[in-house]
Amino acid sequence: MVGAKPGTIMDTLSQAKSLIEKSRNIYIFLPENHGLSLAEGDLFCAGSALFYSLKKMEKKASLFFEKIPKNFQFLSNSKFVISINTQKNDVSEVLYEKNGKDLKIYLTSAGNGISSKDISFASQNFLHPVREFDKSGGSEKSNFSNGIQGSVLTDPDLLITLGAQSLEDLGKNFVKNSDLFYQIPVLNIDNNPRNQNFGEVNLVEIKTSSVSEILYNFVKDFSQNLIDENIATLFLSGVIWASENFRNSRTKPKTFEAASSLIERGADHQKIIQNFYKTKSLAQIKLLGQVLKKISFNPEKELYSAKLTKKDFKESGADSKDLAEVLQELKFNFGSENLTNLLLLWESHASPSLIKGVFCSSQPNLIEKVLENFEGTSRGKAVLFLIREKDIDTAHQKFLETI
Repeated sequence: MVGAKPGTIMDTLSQAKSLIEKSRNIYIFLPENHGLSLAEGDLFCAGSALFYSLKKMEKKASLFFEKIPKNFQFLSNSKFVISINTQKNDVSEVLYEKNGKDLKIYLTSAGNGISSKDISFASQNFLHPVREFDKSGGSEKSNFSNGIQGSVLTDPDLLITLGAQSLEDLGKNFVKNSDLFYQIPVLNIDNNPRNQNFGEVNLVEIKTSSVSEILYNFVKDFSQNLIDENIATLFLSGVIWASENFRNSRTKPKTFEAASSLIERGADHQKIIQNFYKTKSLAQIKLLGQVLKKISFNPEKELYSAKLTKKDFKESGADSKDLAEVLQELKFNFGSENLTNLLLLWESHASPSLIKGVFCSSQPNLIEKVLENFEGTSRGKAVLFLIREKDIDTAHQKFLETI
């Protein structure tokens, strides 16, 4: 069924979840590249993360995309697999020796031992692109449903499209298999207002910054343990790429919340930033990651805030001087019309202990309130101040009561 009318977001989420739960063999399609670099990177990450998530749900999954976008090679998850047939001779011990350029693997077995006939090799590379799916000739081209090139496809019971405004955006995959899209349920996931709602279920959220963010919020509800470090890194890569590192106008408070949650789940923020931008020191990237992990939004005060402990500085290898660079990055993001107030608090190494802070705001009256209640100095639209409290949570609450 194609072209069902969209319902409420809760109804849609429930229907989408039901489709996935009752399906066993799922095809994921990305649109052919039309030069939309931000969307292309987002969709590649979203599709990759969904692929791995479905595999962890013990579904058969196949992802079709045209090419690996530039700058995303670092997300490759390649493996070389050695398989041993132990049906006749079980392996009781495995040892290895690394000597110079050589790696030797020693296998101990019972019986007559293991011969070369019992050993097979396979190269697994998740980033093997499937350029085209075609059943018209009675054969199907290779996919990476299990990461192995040349594996055989079976008939799907669910089709998922990511970022396609229409079925025609899928290019050859739709043209050569159009009947399939009218016979099999289609789950259409997108954040573009021009989406034609062609699916049986249409998870289209136009106020969300990226498809990666939509999918993360959707997938995390299946199971608390479903999203591992690899999946979280893929989702966060899509969120950061689509939002231009949280700088474009589509970035919303929930985008920061999603990023913070993903970092908590083990997403490698340092790796992403180093490969996308490579402009900050490693310590500054780590400290920025700590801030993003801890940042929260208070809707009543319209305030973003993060509290940094001495442990955060120690783990990142940074010190308070690095906050200037981190703040510059946040202030660049903070310039968006959606971001009005930003607070950073951190534990000082001074004795006796006290809490230092920097508050940025486009509202002069709030800057004045901070200066009236705390010791500090104003620097344009920012104020550097200190709170004579030992506990950072107490200092944070005191600040909230002030503004």
